[in-house]
Amino acid sequence: MPSLNRSLTILVVSLALPMTAAAESWSCRHDNDVREVHVVQTTPAPVPCEVVYKKLTEGAEDQVLWNAQNDESYCLAKATEFVDNLTSWGWTCVETIRDDAAAQ
Repeated sequence: MPSLNRSLTILVVSLALPMTAAAESWSCRHDNDVREVHVVQTTPAPVPCEVVYKKLTEGAEDQVLWNAQNDESYCLAKATEFVDNLTSWGWTCVETIRDDAAAQ
């Protein structure tokens, strides 16, 4: 029975972690271009936050599209809306897992 409980715990944790980590970062492709959208928190708290847009294959500077100081849901909502727009413009976007240490 302990082995079953351990397996169940591992399954639950492995299913929960990728969803949490992936929910705030996207990679989008169109032809040979790659762009990324990230919700970035500069502290362990949900705010302040920024929505950072990266045009990886185009040699452009990273852009902060939106930021928030007080509203915990603002950055994620704006990022999700922007990714939906990119998709409607013909980009293929997927959620990604981002290494926060490498992103800063």
